[in-house]
Amino acid sequence: MRRSLFPAALALLLAGSVHAQQITIQNRPPAPDTKGEIRVQVNINFFVPGAVINTEASLKAQEEARSALYRSAGHECEVLQAAIATDCRIESVSVNINRNFGQPQNEGFTATGSFGYRVTLK
Repeated sequence: MRRSLFPAALALLLAGSVHAQQITIQNRPPAPDTKGEIRVQVNINFFVPGAVINTEASLKAQEEARSALYRSAGHECEVLQAAIATDCRIESVSVNINRNFGQPQNEGFTATGSFGYRVTLK
C-alpha cells in the first residue's frame, strides 16, 4: 500500500510545478573486488510556486518537497533493480531548497536532489 501511495503523493506535490530529471550512469572499469559494479547519479529538480516568506505554509511546503526528494532517493533502488541491477545501495544524497523571489507568477522555490548509487549489474 505504501508503494502505491508514493507516486500519488509525489504527483500531488508536483502538480502545477515544473519538473526535470537528469540521470547519469558512470561505467568505470571495476576494481578487482567490485566486478560488475557501476555508479549511478540521479538528479531531480522541480519548481513549487507559492509565497517564499517564512510562514508556516511556506515552511511546510518546503518540508514536503524535501520529503518527496528523500522518498525518490529511496525508491530509485527499486527502479534500478527492476531495470539493470541485482544489488543497489545509496552512496550519497544531497538536497537543496532555493527560494525564487520576483514577480508573483515566478515566486516559489526550486527543490533539487542529487543521489548517488552503487549497483551491481544483472
